[in-house]
Amino acid sequence: MIQPDRLGKYEVEAVLGKGAMGIVYKARDPHIERSVAIKTVRKDVLDAELAAQFMARFRNEARAAGRLHHPNIVAIYEYGEDDAVAYIAMEFVDGAGLREYLNRRAHFTLGQISAIVTQLLDALAFAHAQGVVHRDVKPANLILTPTGTLKVADFGIARIDATTLTLTGMVMGTPSYMSPEQCRGLATDARSDLFSVGVVLYELLTRTRPFDGSMEAIAYRICHERHRPASELATMPVPPALDALIDRALAKDPADRFADARTFAAALRQALAGEAPLAGGGEPTLVNLTDVPLAEPTRTAFDDATLATIERQIVRHVGPLARILVRQAATRAHDVRELRAMLGTHIGDARERERFTSDTQPVQASGSHAAAAPLRTGGASTASRPPTQDASRPLEPAFIEHTTSRLAVYIGPIARVVARNAAREARDCAEFVELVAQHIGTQDRSAFLREMQASK
Repeated sequence: MIQPDRLGKYEVEAVLGKGAMGIVYKARDPHIERSVAIKTVRKDVLDAELAAQFMARFRNEARAAGRLHHPNIVAIYEYGEDDAVAYIAMEFVDGAGLREYLNRRAHFTLGQISAIVTQLLDALAFAHAQGVVHRDVKPANLILTPTGTLKVADFGIARIDATTLTLTGMVMGTPSYMSPEQCRGLATDARSDLFSVGVVLYELLTRTRPFDGSMEAIAYRICHERHRPASELATMPVPPALDALIDRALAKDPADRFADARTFAAALRQALAGEAPLAGGGEPTLVNLTDVPLAEPTRTAFDDATLATIERQIVRHVGPLARILVRQAATRAHDVRELRAMLGTHIGDARERERFTSDTQPVQASGSHAAAAPLRTGGASTASRPPTQDASRPLEPAFIEHTTSRLAVYIGPIARVVARNAAREARDCAEFVELVAQHIGTQDRSAFLREMQASK
């Protein structure tokens, strides 16, 4: 799709991001000289059967956030349509997603964590009072500005009052952050958002999520298993009162959680009383982001021979997803040791995982690594082929349907269209998974690929 010069009255300036159904642009309102972000949905990619439902959900996002005027919620300015796209014009926020901070291994203090979560709870308290339940609270939907203000974004699956747009029995949300009732497809209310806040708080303290694994494992653990106390995993001292607060936030039964966001916020202040000194004279919603240590974003540019060698070594453990997993990990790892550690999480056998992650020898031009040519080159001998024979497994309808059902958890009903288009282009299962995975946000793509590997 060619980038438009205008959308309605807005002058398009740049692309901010791309997804399965459309593009987010940075644009300018020439009448009041204001920068905006414009989220679009391409009408031509919508399946006829799903178009009405998907467009209703898109309009619902504008309706949900459009009634929420709060300093911690991304403002909605306008909803519009033309022949090619439907779009929402919204506040352009100059900042970075909380997921980006977590991906760069940010070390937040208790005071900073308190400020972040307090702002989030303030925003949700306001939304809930207006009858809006977000239902997808997660770091990727939380933006931090340079001045430390938190903004809640993306009300795409929000429930407004008693609307039937998303029905009981329909599972919506992001697996690791969903409440037990969401996992079961049951009715949700404001307390479901508070469960998700508990997960975010846990991740800020420990840099890991309380429930992880494949999609099925996550859902089971959320509904049936207790999380490990944050104090056992955090790199900072976590007071017992904060462990108890997280226990309540992550209660399986909504009735055992906090009654509302304001009660949660008050309990958080009480739990951290005397533990979390606040910057700027005691204002609980100030975050000095200049004090947050971050890992350097620079990464090693891995050569083809190194990646091909690692791919050959892991393919017998993960099958046709090896190529995708290696490529994804290579975009985040800073060196070979970290690359192997990331990939090792996909190996179930502890001994084999240890053997794989401990092999950090560099690729040589001759000797035992002489055969480490890229897998895409032709004419390889039988001895140099991967040990598995299913790396180019033919694409079959059952695999397409299975992948589509998993993809829908991340991108919604548009998954059927994405899968159908990818099936026309893919030569085998691995390429099919790679194509559909491109339509998932970076922070969720790895989880999707792990699920596909676990189910192969």
